[in-house]
Amino acid sequence: MRILFLSLRSPYPPQRGDRIRSYHFIKQLSKRHDVTLVFFAESDTDIEGVEHLSTFCERVEWVRFRPAFASMNTAIHCLSRLPLQVHYWYSPQMQRKINQLLAAENFELIHAQLFRMGQYVAHTKGTAKVLDLCDSLALNLRRRADLDRTPKRFLVKLEEKRVRRYEIDIMKAFDRGTVVANFDRDYLLNQDETLNLSVVPMGVDLKYFHPHQVNGKKSVDIDQLTPTVAEDQAINLLFTGTMNYFPNADAVIYFCNSIFPLIQKRHPDTTFFIVGNHPTEQVRRLAARKGVVVTGYVPDVRPYFDKASIFVAPLRAGSGIQTKNLEAMAMGTPIVTTSIGAMGMEAEIDKELLIADTPEIFAERVIHLIENPDIRQNLADAGRKRVEASYDWPVLVERLEQVYAQI
Repeated sequence: MRILFLSLRSPYPPQRGDRIRSYHFIKQLSKRHDVTLVFFAESDTDIEGVEHLSTFCERVEWVRFRPAFASMNTAIHCLSRLPLQVHYWYSPQMQRKINQLLAAENFELIHAQLFRMGQYVAHTKGTAKVLDLCDSLALNLRRRADLDRTPKRFLVKLEEKRVRRYEIDIMKAFDRGTVVANFDRDYLLNQDETLNLSVVPMGVDLKYFHPHQVNGKKSVDIDQLTPTVAEDQAINLLFTGTMNYFPNADAVIYFCNSIFPLIQKRHPDTTFFIVGNHPTEQVRRLAARKGVVVTGYVPDVRPYFDKASIFVAPLRAGSGIQTKNLEAMAMGTPIVTTSIGAMGMEAEIDKELLIADTPEIFAERVIHLIENPDIRQNLADAGRKRVEASYDWPVLVERLEQVYAQI
């Protein structure tokens, strides 16, 4: 089958949720189908990645993303009924590129990732179309509005109303939609029960993320960042993610303010690593606190997982399946998270991960794992088995192909 795959960002390198998802979808699909990929290039690194993507794509096309034009276009249309996200990611050059490809090639199916790319083919007729929403952005924004105390809160609430309506409207222009979790599907179906939605979860690369099999040199000497403690006594807590993304920034600030001090009372030498791109100013300031390390960008997160005693994900906002949790489970790192952090995951609570929704209980769960290495190991082993059974990319792409077959 000939597939036109519209990815918002370059799938390579696969270093954040949407890039990871599109990269593994395309890589697996290309084994049995001819895939033409189109994406926005946000940097020279994205353009350099075309060579790698061309090794398995039939054709790769890109359009340079221009932030100045995006901001101007958003400002001009700020009173529109459409979400600001739609205007921010609209590009006449991208529309021309896609129109030209559709006119020149006989594609059997169009796969659009996120509604930002779906807008370019919403009115296309005569070709089967799938829209991968990933998760409900409206649900994500609603949770953020409940927590955000900055002046942006009013804008977030306004955008949530626009997105809630738009997600439903654009979904009706496609033959089928996909989301990563049942609760995202249920949320959308509560808005309109006529939507055709299937669940295709996020996955994890089990060959790349594997316990104690870190390839290559460490990006930094983690031991130099950790207080001097005997190797078998060192307790390192870890959080990973893009750190200018509100749910992630909120999670680590909440952890440092309300949970970590309770842990340090019992285990004062514990270190908390915050690993991820683009930490906000508020997140960077956390590094001034005892036992907190903010790394910023690292080329390889696996050494941090390899040194971590426990992965903590105290998320209070967001939607969809948390890729960070899947990576931790794949690396054999026990997890303590929240109900929101665990939503959408096919995992047995208290056997494959732990959940806590108050600072006191969260700290107690972490302390219990610190003081019981055998329980940590059992949790880690069960987590690895879960991702092997439910979240391997080849298995998930077979589910995606079943969606294609239905239309």
